[in-house]
Amino acid sequence: MPAVRLDPCWSHELLALQSAASTVEGDLKELMQLVVEHALRMVGTASGAMIDIRDLDERECRAASGTAAAYLGHRQPVAGELFRQCTEQRRAQLCVDSQKDDRVDAAFCREADIGSIILAPILYEGAVVGTLKLFGREPHSFGEDELLVAQLLAGTIVTGLAALARDDAYRALEHMGKRFQATFEQAAVGMAHVAIDGHFLLVNDRFCEVIGRSRESLLDSSYQQITHEADLEADVRHVESLLSGRSTAYTIEKRYIRSDGTAIWTNLTVSLVRDERGAPEFFVAVVEDIGRRKAAEERALHDPLTGLPNRRWLIEHFKGEFDRKPARPMVIAYLDLDGFKAVNDKYGHAAGDRCLSDVAACLERSMRAQDSICRIAGDEFVLLMPDIDRARALEIIAHFQAELADLCRHRPWSIGVSAGAVMIDGKNHPHWEDILEAADRLMYEAKRSGDGATIFRYVGETLAAA
Repeated sequence: MPAVRLDPCWSHELLALQSAASTVEGDLKELMQLVVEHALRMVGTASGAMIDIRDLDERECRAASGTAAAYLGHRQPVAGELFRQCTEQRRAQLCVDSQKDDRVDAAFCREADIGSIILAPILYEGAVVGTLKLFGREPHSFGEDELLVAQLLAGTIVTGLAALARDDAYRALEHMGKRFQATFEQAAVGMAHVAIDGHFLLVNDRFCEVIGRSRESLLDSSYQQITHEADLEADVRHVESLLSGRSTAYTIEKRYIRSDGTAIWTNLTVSLVRDERGAPEFFVAVVEDIGRRKAAEERALHDPLTGLPNRRWLIEHFKGEFDRKPARPMVIAYLDLDGFKAVNDKYGHAAGDRCLSDVAACLERSMRAQDSICRIAGDEFVLLMPDIDRARALEIIAHFQAELADLCRHRPWSIGVSAGAVMIDGKNHPHWEDILEAADRLMYEAKRSGDGATIFRYVGETLAAA
């Protein structure tokens, strides 16, 4: 039988369903509809889902979604071998091929475009009071994993019915707890229960694998201790929002520090479980490894030759600076190499590439830690210098020009740099694209004047002159 795939986010959907179910206390109809809707999101191969409730010798469709929506409200006699086995064995049944399984009506399934079926019993007070059905269009749409998910979903309905009999509710919850424990341990995503103070209470194997730490070390630590320092403030802020009741769950991308000291990017989803009095009890965390995607994004934002951020990074970062409240004063310098074309013409493009790499290294040595330098095209660079005054900005550019002159004494080629710099005050400034264009114009003005000039203006002056 071919491999069957659950939706990668099924565990998130299960958490979301359990959270939503707690808000519809006593409303069995709404709970059942939530279950069939989440079923299609959790089981990607399912085309329809429905819940039948027994009424004497008939069963009535009380909730339906997807291709099963047309059957909502329909009543049918209690019949069929698949239903009989489900009822007598009190166990979920799987029909992998409706055209080859004698327990189902092949003609009806063919007409209804049903290739596979899962039938999960809904048990109440020891009896099967209804069933949860999942339909798949193709044969072999479901396997054992989907069978387990259907039983978990059916168990959610049992908790709603159990409002009529508390003892049965406890037994149903115990049963669900055992199933959830099995799912927790075997989940393809990392899952953890975390105490209110941040210490880990329970982690599954996948969580340990993603985070790169042993179960013992995790249970002896807190999420604060293994979170990258750059991401901790945002994470704590979201946790405080959960505890205060301002939010019910959050999802962020954050880095954890593995036991070898390296950082791993993850997608983290956290929800809060409260006790019967509404007091915070523990957090449920789900993590997924997104390291490969983040590495690909990083490559897309950097120049492969020099390793510097590229034009795309510049635009995203620069726009982000303008969204800061309050914005920071900043100098934006547009730099262009003088004589670079001659390097390519005389020594070849390989030498030109080495030249650009050397220039990038000079720029990085000249910058402050908070500055950013981008290669945006050919021999053009943009330098972003936040929280700086005019004199210090000109000093940094001059230092780079001196570093470049010293480099040329050790190379067969000789190049210079022309620069146009614009300063914004962080309070009143035009659109970011206008600022980049203004710095570009000043650079060409400096280039025309020759001798590696630098032209510096405040943003109001250069835009007025444009």
